[in-house]
Amino acid sequence: MSKVVNCECGQTVRAEDEDALVAQVEAHVSRDHPELVGKLSREDIVAMSEEA
Repeated sequence: MSKVVNCECGQTVRAEDEDALVAQVEAHVSRDHPELVGKLSREDIVAMSEEA
């Protein structure tokens, strides 16, 4: 089952598994929220996710 994270900026990040979701969220953070780089752990990202 796919996972989704809805960012406060309005961006939706969707992936088929946790590993892909974490990678895509980290890429989004690097690109759009550089002030958060290194502040979100894998566990934080997974906790923010919902099943889609």
